[in-house]
Amino acid sequence: MLGATRHTADLPVNLLRSLADLIVQLGLDPNRLCLGLGFNIADLANPQSRVSIRQACLMIKRALDMTKGRDRGLGLDMSTTESIASMGLVGYAMLTSATLGSAIALGIDMQKQTGALLSFENLESPGHITLQVTCPFHEPEILTFLVEEAFGVFLNVARTLAGPAFSPSSIELSYPRPAYAAHYENLFRCPVHFDRKDNLFVCAKHWANTPIGTHNALSNRQVMELLEMSDGRGGEIEFVESVERILRRDLRTPLNLSAVASQLCMSERTLRRRLAQNEMSYQAILDDLRKQRALSLLGNVRMTLDEVAFEVGFSDAQNFRKAFKRWTGHGPRQTRA
Repeated sequence: MLGATRHTADLPVNLLRSLADLIVQLGLDPNRLCLGLGFNIADLANPQSRVSIRQACLMIKRALDMTKGRDRGLGLDMSTTESIASMGLVGYAMLTSATLGSAIALGIDMQKQTGALLSFENLESPGHITLQVTCPFHEPEILTFLVEEAFGVFLNVARTLAGPAFSPSSIELSYPRPAYAAHYENLFRCPVHFDRKDNLFVCAKHWANTPIGTHNALSNRQVMELLEMSDGRGGEIEFVESVERILRRDLRTPLNLSAVASQLCMSERTLRRRLAQNEMSYQAILDDLRKQRALSLLGNVRMTLDEVAFEVGFSDAQNFRKAFKRWTGHGPRQTRA
Protein backbone atom coordinates (compact mmCIF):
# COMPACT_ATOMS: atom_id res chain seq x y z
CA MET A 1 0.00 0.00 0.00
CA LEU A 2 1.33 3.42 -0.93
CA GLY A 3 2.63 5.32 2.07
CA ALA A 4 3.43 2.28 4.20
CA THR A 5 6.94 2.39 5.63
CA ARG A 6 9.33 -0.04 7.25
CA HIS A 7 9.04 1.89 10.52
CA THR A 8 5.24 2.11 10.80
CA ALA A 9 3.95 -0.32 13.45
CA ASP A 10 0.83 -1.55 11.64
CA LEU A 11 1.67 -5.23 11.05
CA PRO A 12 -0.34 -7.89 12.96
CA VAL A 13 1.91 -10.36 14.81
CA ASN A 14 0.36 -13.68 13.67
CA LEU A 15 3.46 -14.81 11.76
CA LEU A 16 5.88 -13.73 14.50
CA ARG A 17 3.86 -15.53 17.16
CA SER A 18 4.07 -18.77 15.16
CA LEU A 19 7.80 -18.23 14.70
CA ALA A 20 8.32 -17.82 18.45
CA ASP A 21 6.32 -21.02 19.07
CA LEU A 22 8.54 -22.93 16.62
CA ILE A 23 11.70 -21.66 18.31
CA VAL A 24 10.36 -23.05 21.61
CA GLN A 25 9.64 -26.41 19.93
CA LEU A 26 13.26 -26.48 18.73
CA GLY A 27 14.44 -26.12 22.33
CA LEU A 28 15.73 -22.56 21.95
CA ASP A 29 15.05 -19.43 24.01
CA PRO A 30 12.40 -17.32 22.22
CA ASN A 31 13.20 -14.25 24.34
CA ARG A 32 16.40 -13.79 22.33
CA LEU A 33 14.26 -13.03 19.29
CA CYS A 34 12.86 -9.81 20.74
CA LEU A 35 15.76 -8.28 22.69
CA GLY A 36 15.97 -4.55 22.02
CA LEU A 37 13.13 -4.55 19.50
CA GLY A 38 10.62 -2.74 21.70
CA PHE A 39 8.35 -5.72 22.37
CA ASN A 40 8.58 -9.07 24.14
CA ILE A 41 7.23 -12.59 23.69
CA ALA A 42 4.16 -11.84 25.82
CA ASP A 43 3.24 -9.00 23.46
CA LEU A 44 3.01 -11.51 20.60
CA ALA A 45 0.09 -13.20 22.38
CA ASN A 46 -1.93 -9.97 22.27
CA PRO A 47 -4.16 -9.83 19.16
CA GLN A 48 -4.02 -6.02 19.29
CA SER A 49 -0.21 -5.93 19.06
CA ARG A 50 1.33 -4.39 15.97
CA VAL A 51 4.97 -4.19 14.86
CA SER A 52 6.81 -2.56 11.98
CA ILE A 53 8.27 -4.34 8.96
CA ARG A 54 11.73 -3.44 10.28
CA GLN A 55 11.03 -5.13 13.63
CA ALA A 56 9.56 -8.21 11.95
CA CYS A 57 12.55 -8.58 9.61
CA LEU A 58 15.03 -8.28 12.48
CA MET A 59 13.19 -10.94 14.49
CA ILE A 60 13.16 -13.33 11.52
CA LYS A 61 16.88 -12.76 10.89
CA ARG A 62 17.59 -13.64 14.52
CA ALA A 63 15.56 -16.83 14.22
CA LEU A 64 17.53 -17.81 11.11
CA ASP A 65 20.82 -17.09 12.91
CA MET A 66 19.72 -19.14 15.93
CA THR A 67 18.85 -22.12 13.71
CA LYS A 68 21.80 -21.88 11.32
CA GLY A 69 23.18 -25.22 10.18
CA ARG A 70 19.85 -27.06 10.00
CA ASP A 71 19.38 -29.39 7.04
CA ARG A 72 15.76 -28.29 6.64
CA GLY A 73 14.10 -25.03 5.68
CA LEU A 74 12.88 -23.08 8.71
CA GLY A 75 10.04 -21.56 6.68
CA LEU A 76 8.78 -24.96 5.49
CA ASP A 77 8.94 -26.39 9.01
CA MET A 78 7.14 -23.38 10.41
CA SER A 79 4.36 -23.65 7.84
CA THR A 80 3.60 -27.23 8.91
CA THR A 81 2.92 -25.99 12.46
CA GLU A 82 0.42 -23.38 11.26
CA SER A 83 -3.23 -23.96 10.46
CA ILE A 84 -6.03 -21.86 9.05
CA ALA A 85 -6.69 -20.72 12.63
CA SER A 86 -3.23 -19.09 12.64
CA MET A 87 -4.69 -16.50 10.27
CA GLY A 88 -7.09 -15.24 12.94
CA LEU A 89 -10.47 -13.88 11.87
CA VAL A 90 -9.44 -14.05 8.21
CA GLY A 91 -9.02 -17.81 8.59
CA TYR A 92 -12.50 -18.19 10.06
CA ALA A 93 -13.95 -16.07 7.26
CA MET A 94 -12.31 -18.41 4.74
CA LEU A 95 -13.65 -21.47 6.59
CA THR A 96 -17.21 -20.20 6.22
CA SER A 97 -16.85 -19.25 2.54
CA ALA A 98 -18.82 -21.12 -0.13
CA THR A 99 -15.97 -22.39 -2.35
CA LEU A 100 -12.21 -22.57 -2.38
CA GLY A 101 -12.15 -19.88 -5.07
CA SER A 102 -14.19 -17.44 -2.98
CA ALA A 103 -12.05 -18.22 0.08
CA ILE A 104 -8.87 -17.47 -1.87
CA ALA A 105 -10.31 -14.17 -3.11
CA LEU A 106 -11.30 -13.24 0.44
CA GLY A 107 -7.87 -14.14 1.81
CA ILE A 108 -6.14 -11.99 -0.81
CA ASP A 109 -8.44 -9.03 -0.13
CA MET A 110 -7.84 -9.30 3.62
CA GLN A 111 -4.20 -10.39 3.57
CA LYS A 112 -2.96 -7.31 5.45
CA GLN A 113 -4.93 -8.47 8.49
CA THR A 114 -3.09 -11.79 8.65
CA GLY A 115 0.32 -10.24 9.34
CA ALA A 116 1.74 -11.44 6.02
CA LEU A 117 4.98 -9.77 4.96
CA LEU A 118 4.70 -10.85 1.33
CA SER A 119 1.98 -9.69 -1.06
CA PHE A 120 -0.29 -12.33 -2.63
CA GLU A 121 -1.92 -11.75 -6.01
CA ASN A 122 -4.09 -14.04 -8.12
CA LEU A 123 -2.86 -13.72 -11.71
CA GLU A 124 -5.15 -14.27 -14.68
CA SER A 125 -4.11 -17.64 -16.09
CA PRO A 126 -6.20 -19.83 -18.46
CA GLY A 127 -6.98 -23.19 -16.88
CA HIS A 128 -5.07 -22.46 -13.69
CA ILE A 129 -5.15 -20.57 -10.42
CA THR A 130 -1.76 -18.84 -10.34
CA LEU A 131 -0.84 -17.15 -7.08
CA GLN A 132 2.19 -14.88 -7.13
CA VAL A 133 3.95 -13.68 -4.00
CA THR A 134 6.20 -10.64 -4.08
CA CYS A 135 8.29 -8.93 -1.43
CA PRO A 136 7.60 -5.17 -1.29
CA PHE A 137 10.93 -4.48 0.44
CA HIS A 138 14.53 -5.57 -0.17
CA GLU A 139 15.53 -8.23 2.36
CA PRO A 140 17.15 -11.04 0.34
CA GLU A 141 18.46 -12.76 3.51
CA ILE A 142 14.94 -13.70 4.59
CA LEU A 143 13.20 -14.11 1.22
CA THR A 144 13.54 -17.91 1.15
CA PHE A 145 12.05 -18.17 4.64
CA LEU A 146 9.14 -15.88 3.75
CA VAL A 147 8.26 -17.70 0.51
CA GLU A 148 8.55 -21.14 2.15
CA GLU A 149 6.24 -20.05 4.94
CA ALA A 150 3.74 -18.33 2.63
CA PHE A 151 3.40 -21.23 0.18
CA GLY A 152 3.45 -23.85 2.94
CA VAL A 153 0.65 -22.11 4.84
CA PHE A 154 -1.41 -21.66 1.68
CA LEU A 155 -1.04 -25.40 1.02
CA ASN A 156 -2.30 -26.18 4.55
CA VAL A 157 -5.23 -23.81 4.13
CA ALA A 158 -6.19 -25.23 0.72
CA ARG A 159 -6.07 -28.82 2.03
CA THR A 160 -8.18 -27.82 5.03
CA LEU A 161 -10.81 -26.25 2.78
CA ALA A 162 -10.73 -28.53 -0.28
CA GLY A 163 -9.58 -31.80 1.27
CA PRO A 164 -6.27 -33.67 1.65
CA ALA A 165 -6.18 -34.60 -2.05
CA PHE A 166 -5.45 -30.98 -2.99
CA SER A 167 -2.03 -30.45 -4.55
CA PRO A 168 -0.62 -27.71 -6.75
CA SER A 169 0.32 -28.38 -10.37
CA SER A 170 3.71 -26.72 -9.95
CA ILE A 171 5.73 -24.37 -7.77
CA GLU A 172 8.16 -21.79 -9.18
CA LEU A 173 10.74 -20.14 -6.93
CA SER A 174 13.07 -17.24 -7.62
CA TYR A 175 15.96 -18.48 -5.50
CA PRO A 176 18.55 -21.26 -6.02
CA ARG A 177 17.80 -24.92 -5.26
CA PRO A 178 18.67 -25.59 -1.59
CA ALA A 179 20.29 -28.76 -0.30
CA TYR A 180 16.97 -29.81 1.23
CA ALA A 181 14.99 -29.43 -2.03
CA ALA A 182 13.51 -32.94 -1.62
CA HIS A 183 11.57 -31.56 1.36
CA TYR A 184 9.70 -29.24 -1.03
CA GLU A 185 8.66 -32.09 -3.30
CA ASN A 186 7.55 -34.25 -0.37
CA LEU A 187 5.44 -31.43 1.03
CA PHE A 188 3.88 -29.99 -2.13
CA ARG A 189 3.64 -33.29 -4.10
CA CYS A 190 4.30 -31.55 -7.43
CA PRO A 191 7.22 -30.39 -9.62
CA VAL A 192 9.19 -27.59 -7.93
CA HIS A 193 11.31 -25.31 -10.12
CA PHE A 194 14.06 -23.06 -8.74
CA ASP A 195 15.92 -20.08 -10.23
CA ARG A 196 12.76 -18.75 -11.87
CA LYS A 197 11.84 -15.09 -12.35
CA ASP A 198 8.90 -15.08 -9.94
CA ASN A 199 7.52 -17.03 -7.00
CA LEU A 200 4.37 -18.79 -8.23
CA PHE A 201 1.98 -21.34 -6.72
CA VAL A 202 0.00 -22.91 -9.58
CA CYS A 203 -2.96 -25.28 -9.33
CA ALA A 204 -5.70 -26.49 -11.67
CA LYS A 205 -8.64 -24.10 -12.00
CA HIS A 206 -11.24 -26.75 -11.17
CA TRP A 207 -10.18 -26.53 -7.52
CA ALA A 208 -11.77 -23.07 -7.33
CA ASN A 209 -15.25 -24.65 -7.58
CA THR A 210 -14.67 -27.06 -4.70
CA PRO A 211 -17.41 -26.50 -2.08
CA ILE A 212 -16.28 -25.92 1.49
CA GLY A 213 -17.95 -28.24 4.00
CA THR A 214 -17.93 -25.64 6.78
CA HIS A 215 -19.66 -22.98 4.65
CA ASN A 216 -22.20 -20.90 6.53
CA ALA A 217 -23.47 -17.72 4.93
CA LEU A 218 -24.63 -16.08 8.18
CA SER A 219 -21.41 -16.85 10.06
CA ASN A 220 -19.38 -15.63 7.10
CA ARG A 221 -21.25 -12.33 7.07
CA GLN A 222 -20.75 -11.91 10.83
CA VAL A 223 -17.01 -12.54 10.58
CA MET A 224 -16.69 -10.20 7.61
CA GLU A 225 -18.41 -7.43 9.57
CA LEU A 226 -15.95 -7.93 12.42
CA LEU A 227 -13.05 -7.79 9.98
CA GLU A 228 -14.31 -4.62 8.37
CA MET A 229 -14.74 -2.96 11.78
CA SER A 230 -11.28 -3.98 12.96
CA ASP A 231 -9.66 -3.07 9.66
CA GLY A 232 -10.12 0.65 10.18
CA ARG A 233 -9.71 1.38 6.46
CA GLY A 234 -12.19 3.73 4.86
CA GLY A 235 -13.80 3.23 1.49
CA GLU A 236 -11.35 5.68 -0.05
CA ILE A 237 -8.37 3.55 1.01
CA GLU A 238 -10.00 0.52 -0.58
CA PHE A 239 -10.53 2.64 -3.69
CA VAL A 240 -6.80 3.42 -3.86
CA GLU A 241 -6.04 -0.28 -3.48
CA SER A 242 -8.32 -0.95 -6.44
CA VAL A 243 -6.22 1.43 -8.53
CA GLU A 244 -3.08 -0.39 -7.36
CA ARG A 245 -4.50 -3.78 -8.31
CA ILE A 246 -5.34 -2.60 -11.83
CA LEU A 247 -1.87 -1.13 -12.41
CA ARG A 248 -0.07 -4.09 -10.84
CA ARG A 249 -1.46 -6.46 -13.47
CA ASP A 250 1.05 -5.26 -16.06
CA LEU A 251 3.81 -2.88 -15.00
CA ARG A 252 5.62 -3.46 -18.30
CA THR A 253 2.92 -1.53 -20.17
CA PRO A 254 0.73 0.02 -17.47
CA LEU A 255 -2.68 1.42 -18.32
CA ASN A 256 -2.89 5.19 -18.55
CA LEU A 257 -5.07 7.26 -16.23
CA SER A 258 -8.00 7.25 -18.64
CA ALA A 259 -7.99 3.45 -19.00
CA VAL A 260 -7.80 2.97 -15.23
CA ALA A 261 -10.76 5.32 -14.78
CA SER A 262 -12.71 3.36 -17.38
CA GLN A 263 -12.13 0.08 -15.51
CA LEU A 264 -13.39 1.75 -12.33
CA CYS A 265 -16.50 3.01 -14.19
CA MET A 266 -15.75 6.68 -13.60
CA SER A 267 -14.44 9.64 -15.53
CA GLU A 268 -10.77 10.56 -15.63
CA ARG A 269 -11.63 13.80 -13.83
CA THR A 270 -13.38 11.93 -11.01
CA LEU A 271 -10.42 9.58 -10.62
CA ARG A 272 -8.00 12.51 -10.37
CA ARG A 273 -10.21 14.22 -7.79
CA ARG A 274 -10.58 11.13 -5.58
CA LEU A 275 -6.86 10.46 -5.68
CA ALA A 276 -6.15 14.09 -4.81
CA GLN A 277 -8.55 13.86 -1.85
CA ASN A 278 -6.26 11.12 -0.51
CA GLU A 279 -3.15 13.21 -1.24
CA MET A 280 -2.16 10.74 -3.95
CA SER A 281 -1.76 10.74 -7.70
CA TYR A 282 -1.72 8.22 -10.52
CA GLN A 283 2.02 8.74 -11.05
CA ALA A 284 2.86 8.39 -7.35
CA ILE A 285 0.98 5.09 -7.15
CA LEU A 286 2.62 3.80 -10.34
CA ASP A 287 6.09 4.81 -9.10
CA ASP A 288 5.51 3.07 -5.77
CA LEU A 289 4.39 -0.15 -7.46
CA ARG A 290 7.38 -0.06 -9.80
CA LYS A 291 9.71 0.50 -6.87
CA GLN A 292 8.26 -2.45 -4.95
CA ARG A 293 8.49 -4.72 -8.00
CA ALA A 294 12.05 -3.60 -8.75
CA LEU A 295 13.15 -4.25 -5.16
CA SER A 296 11.64 -7.72 -5.35
CA LEU A 297 13.33 -8.56 -8.67
CA LEU A 298 16.71 -7.17 -7.59
CA GLY A 299 16.78 -9.92 -4.98
CA ASN A 300 17.10 -12.39 -7.87
CA VAL A 301 20.80 -12.02 -8.74
CA ARG A 302 20.32 -13.98 -11.96
CA MET A 303 18.30 -11.15 -13.47
CA THR A 304 20.27 -8.43 -15.23
CA LEU A 305 19.46 -4.76 -14.67
CA ASP A 306 18.15 -4.60 -18.24
CA GLU A 307 15.71 -7.42 -17.46
CA VAL A 308 14.58 -5.79 -14.21
CA ALA A 309 14.11 -2.48 -16.04
CA PHE A 310 11.94 -4.18 -18.68
CA GLU A 311 9.74 -5.87 -16.06
CA VAL A 312 8.90 -2.53 -14.44
CA GLY A 313 8.21 -0.69 -17.68
CA PHE A 314 11.53 0.83 -18.78
CA SER A 315 12.97 0.09 -22.22
CA ASP A 316 16.18 1.91 -21.27
CA ALA A 317 18.20 0.68 -18.27
CA GLN A 318 19.71 4.13 -17.79
CA ASN A 319 16.28 5.70 -17.32
CA PHE A 320 15.43 2.90 -14.89
CA ARG A 321 18.58 3.61 -12.84
CA LYS A 322 17.67 7.31 -12.65
CA ALA A 323 14.11 6.51 -11.60
CA PHE A 324 15.23 3.95 -9.02
CA LYS A 325 17.63 6.47 -7.48
CA ARG A 326 14.80 9.00 -7.33
CA TRP A 327 12.56 6.45 -5.59
CA THR A 328 15.08 5.10 -3.08
CA GLY A 329 17.97 7.56 -2.85
CA HIS A 330 20.50 5.10 -4.29
CA GLY A 331 21.10 3.09 -7.43
CA PRO A 332 20.01 -0.51 -8.11
CA ARG A 333 23.60 -1.78 -8.03
CA GLN A 334 24.01 -0.40 -4.50
CA THR A 335 20.85 -2.25 -3.47
CA ARG A 336 22.37 -5.51 -4.67
CA ALA A 337 25.74 -4.86 -3.04
